[in-house]
Amino acid sequence: MPDIHFADISEWQANIDADAYIGGGHRVIICRTHNGNRPDRMIPARRDYLRSKPFVALGWYQYLVRNRDAAQQAREFMATVGEIGLNEFPVLDLEEGTGDQVGRANAWFAVVDRWAGFQSTLYAGASMLKGQIGGSARWGRRPLWIASYPATYTANPRFEPPGNTFWQYSDRKTFPGLAGGNDGNIYHGTAEQFLARVRGGRTAPVAPPPELDVAVARNGDLLEEFAERPDGEIWHRWQRGEGTPWSDWYSMGKPG
Repeated sequence: MPDIHFADISEWQANIDADAYIGGGHRVIICRTHNGNRPDRMIPARRDYLRSKPFVALGWYQYLVRNRDAAQQAREFMATVGEIGLNEFPVLDLEEGTGDQVGRANAWFAVVDRWAGFQSTLYAGASMLKGQIGGSARWGRRPLWIASYPATYTANPRFEPPGNTFWQYSDRKTFPGLAGGNDGNIYHGTAEQFLARVRGGRTAPVAPPPELDVAVARNGDLLEEFAERPDGEIWHRWQRGEGTPWSDWYSMGKPG
């Protein structure tokens, strides 16, 4: 299986040439949007700039600070990102706090996952993953982005520990279009496979289902509709508040 390498960036990367970066074969990038207390200084200009470029996958992350309510930070993050695009995905950067951090992570996910319509990605160091948030198995199918820097980087590293979605292996990686050393990440697969994984398989809208019985569910201010085709395939769409537009219909596949 091929590997893709890509950068994650923040306000510390002052200048970015996205055309050079993409031209060098890197079609995925992740950008810090909010540092837990305020939006990054490069936002919203950098957000809009990156959205104007043909990335296959574009991630937005928030660094969660320990001294503020996680749900409130999540709401500020969403307001900073705005409407999430079909090639975009949100990330929780969990590095601060002592003791068990599962509750704080889940408080953030409860807000952001509903907004995104799929499970957000969790970023953490390998030691925090093991000691404070329950290990890989605790998170099921949630995408995991784990920082673990080996003493010697090899051309084809494996994930440590196993079960993670992708791995941050360096803070000194060189990429075209980015000055100096940068965080380097690897995913074992293509950019398109990566996008499908971090968006729970929902990478593009499909046509509305034929006229079928539709089940309606409400989760807070989120109104959801589910329809089943004759072959058992389940389709889903949602509305984030009264009077707001409905999402496109997405296939959820067949049960089992």
